[in-house]
Amino acid sequence: MDLKAGRLVIVLKSGRRNRYENIARALVTAIPDLLAPEMKAMYDSKLLNCLSAHVARSIAKEYQPIVTAINEVINTLTESDENLRKLTSMLVEIDDRSLLSRILIPEIVEVAKLRYPHRDPSIDDEVVELINILYKLTRGDEIEEPVLYGKYIRVSFVLVARPEKIEAMLEPHVRYVKHVLGKYRGIKSVYILAAGKNVAAAGALRMLLENELKAMNIKPITIEHVYEGRYRDVPRMKLYVGRIRMR
Repeated sequence: MDLKAGRLVIVLKSGRRNRYENIARALVTAIPDLLAPEMKAMYDSKLLNCLSAHVARSIAKEYQPIVTAINEVINTLTESDENLRKLTSMLVEIDDRSLLSRILIPEIVEVAKLRYPHRDPSIDDEVVELINILYKLTRGDEIEEPVLYGKYIRVSFVLVARPEKIEAMLEPHVRYVKHVLGKYRGIKSVYILAAGKNVAAAGALRMLLENELKAMNIKPITIEHVYEGRYRDVPRMKLYVGRIRMR
């Protein structure tokens, strides 16, 4: 795509047999431009195509022939790259919990818009690190300090893991966020994650943190999502993602 002219060129194969492959290729090619055209100038093309393919698969999930064609695109992209194959398997689990669309994609879109047109290859390493953190959080793995403090991506995560942590019992989470903001100057976003019975406590924590941040003369911008998704081995679980953006 030419950013100035706004042109997007997709080469399609002729014949009905290639219909689903054409749709898959068109989706994978077009999605970065639809999300933010700056992304193609900012990120490694293979990494970006893998991310785009996973977004495309979510869009086309009700149309199995197209999903199959998208899977073939992913296999082609990763067949000679073991690290990319591992990342792709991580993205599957991240997307099952809908953290691809609610955390990963918004973060990299935002960075691309802010940094364009100055590409720094180290930005790809930060995206990979973010994928690794999200994968561990999705699996429930222990992370001593779930923070990504990079040059471009600066985020922290709070996992509300016990439903009894309400009101005064949420104070350890509040202290943790204050600790992170003091230790890592310039953190841009704090994400609150919860599942099942912990969702109500996560919403209460978000309000507590908002008040605390305002008292610190920080103007937070908050977004929260309550939805159903796969969590570990449970196919339909009530889930929560809250984002507090520092201004």
